[in-house]
Amino acid sequence: MSDEANRGIRRVSRKDRKKKLDKRGPLFPPGAIEDDFPEAAAEPSPSPAPPSVSPPADRFPPLEIGAEATSAPGKPAPRPRRTLLPNLVAALFALATVILLAYYVLIAIDPYTPLNPLPPFTPFPIIITTTPLPPTATLPATAGPTATFTPLPAEQLRRDAPFPFLLSESGIIYVPNAGEKGCNWLSIAGSVTDMAGQPVAGLGVRVQGEGLDETVGTGGALNYGPGGFEMPLGEVPQAGAYTVQLLSVQGTPLSEAYAVATRAACDQNVAIISFVQVREF
Repeated sequence: MSDEANRGIRRVSRKDRKKKLDKRGPLFPPGAIEDDFPEAAAEPSPSPAPPSVSPPADRFPPLEIGAEATSAPGKPAPRPRRTLLPNLVAALFALATVILLAYYVLIAIDPYTPLNPLPPFTPFPIIITTTPLPPTATLPATAGPTATFTPLPAEQLRRDAPFPFLLSESGIIYVPNAGEKGCNWLSIAGSVTDMAGQPVAGLGVRVQGEGLDETVGTGGALNYGPGGFEMPLGEVPQAGAYTVQLLSVQGTPLSEAYAVATRAACDQNVAIISFVQVREF
């Protein structure tokens, strides 16, 4: 009985369910749409157009690498700026700096150069000249007694001298140059002796005038004695005004500044001035 009962029962499988679904009729039976909507049946609606799909190349354009990617499309690439003018200005400034530094170095080496607008002060040489006394008026014979002047002894004058060295009694002597240059020469020479008449070397003789201010040591010109000196002034005999003064080793004056005038003659192109010591210093 069970077998017969089992024979009357049929199992439903997945295939049966699928076939049942496939055999289902349409949702709207035929003729239902035409009856309800006759306009839709007369004019069938057009099928919608499939959506347009852009190709991958249009949707994802390739990236531009290099100078073309930085520039905007349709615009020319910017032109490089010219650097000629800035380089020229920098070169001019560098050249001006070098010239200015050279100018300052030149002034530092020689402050008396004509290029220096503010040169150091140069003291004018002191030239001491003798002024002749006026002639003495002759008194009439009937005039009363006159006062007479009694000169002091020479030894006393020397002791009271303001400087320990004086010009020798011979004064300034002019002689020709005895060297090989002969007439092509101009100088001031002389000698220095102490109170015992011995030559003194190691002192200084300062000569100023005609744009000259130099000092020469005694004992350097032996042709004028062991204490001789000579200051060359040029190679042409000419007239000029100078002052000659004897100085110590420390540079202090040992005599007054004597005026010496050179002469424009070949037989007088050397002016000799000699200093003599008159007291201790």
